[in-house]
Amino acid sequence: MNEEGIIAIYPNTLGFGYVALNDKGEILDYAMVSVRPVRNDKCLDRIHEMILYYQPKILILEDYKKSKKSERVRKLLKNINDYGRDSIRIFKYSKEQVRDTFEIFGAKNKFEVSKKITEIYPQLISKLPEKRKPWEPENYYQGIFDAMALVLTHNYLND
Repeated sequence: MNEEGIIAIYPNTLGFGYVALNDKGEILDYAMVSVRPVRNDKCLDRIHEMILYYQPKILILEDYKKSKKSERVRKLLKNINDYGRDSIRIFKYSKEQVRDTFEIFGAKNKFEVSKKITEIYPQLISKLPEKRKPWEPENYYQGIFDAMALVLTHNYLND
């Protein structure tokens, strides 16, 4: 674990999920931030406030160049990347890197990844999404687990 504060942000269709960790890897805060109506400028304002409050040394994002998300979310990821690059070390990981990292530990889908995360961080168990059916929408709290998956991928690939 890096001896620096970390924040991971995972934008989605509702706004974004995030986790903030201290230099020991302990969770300081986590949440889903809904933005209505969902607009990138509103999301960036909220992210700016969080970064000023937590003052992380590391920001972790999904790699917008390899993302298959909507155009709006890819632009938001690029804007977050551009916003922080002068003052914060930014790491970006693709969906494939996250998947490959968790497959090593036997987690092959988002539900299994989320369960692995709760084994490491049991305080997240109350937000653990149930296994969803193919026709069901993604659970509201999934963005928190997606952000934490980015953190754990970062730790695994950089230790």
